[in-house]
Amino acid sequence: MASASELDEVELSLINCKSSVPPADLIVKYLKISRELKIRDSQVVARYGSILLRNYKNILAEEEKWLVHEQVAVASLDCGAIPFATDLIRAVARRFPESSRTRRLQGMFWEASGNPEKAIEIYQDVLTAKPSDEIAAKRLIAVEKTRGNTLAAAEALKKYLDIYSGDREAWEELAELYLELLMYKQALFCFEELLMFNPLNPQYLVAYADVLYTIGSFRLARSYYSKAVEASLGSSNRALFGILACYANITEKVSLQDSKTRAQIELPDLSAQALIKLYRQNAPDKLPLLEPMLKKLNLI
Repeated sequence: MASASELDEVELSLINCKSSVPPADLIVKYLKISRELKIRDSQVVARYGSILLRNYKNILAEEEKWLVHEQVAVASLDCGAIPFATDLIRAVARRFPESSRTRRLQGMFWEASGNPEKAIEIYQDVLTAKPSDEIAAKRLIAVEKTRGNTLAAAEALKKYLDIYSGDREAWEELAELYLELLMYKQALFCFEELLMFNPLNPQYLVAYADVLYTIGSFRLARSYYSKAVEASLGSSNRALFGILACYANITEKVSLQDSKTRAQIELPDLSAQALIKLYRQNAPDKLPLLEPMLKKLNLI
């Protein structure tokens, strides 16, 4: 598979080309690498793609020609060049009538034209016929988010993850949507899935602890904040503050003689010391804001 550096090299060759119409093989290579890397540099794709289709369309291989039509149509819609995109979409529709490829492009056309309801109708039709259509599923999610329909976006994303459960970014997005909807139990499930991908990711550990803290599970939240401190080698301010917040909300006292609870007793003091050290190193001017809070908790 091509690399980003290779794409940059090809783009530089296009920029430095003395002719106003660069060689076909150079443009084809640029567009192909962009597709492989899923890079959506719409202005560049629309510019060189239109040159390719105006000057070299007849020499393109059949499959390449229609891949370029689709790629350039999407880029043109992104750039607001709707008339040109419309011509390309019509050409695809003539070649592939009622195909998923055509229907997806038509949905994107209605999105760009300010008719999200029509776009949603098309994407839902595509997904009814082919539930595994990844592009249509992602477009449906994006449209619902754009409309501000967070619940519908979450439902669409959940259906997407039923098929593409290995999409880590989608789990992150769904967690954020559930938090926005105050659906904390569902958000916890998303973060549990993310922790299965990477159990030592400090951000996931803190996010999971934050939700636990929000629903009042202070002891369990403290445990995950502690894991985040360990995983971040003590550099996570948020995890350290989380430990102190849990400490302030756990009212029952434990005995120093119980060795199992000694770490729990010492943890707030250690967290306070770590915070002071971090502030002295990175934000000494903010230390006067930290110290009163720690004094209120009897930690300094």
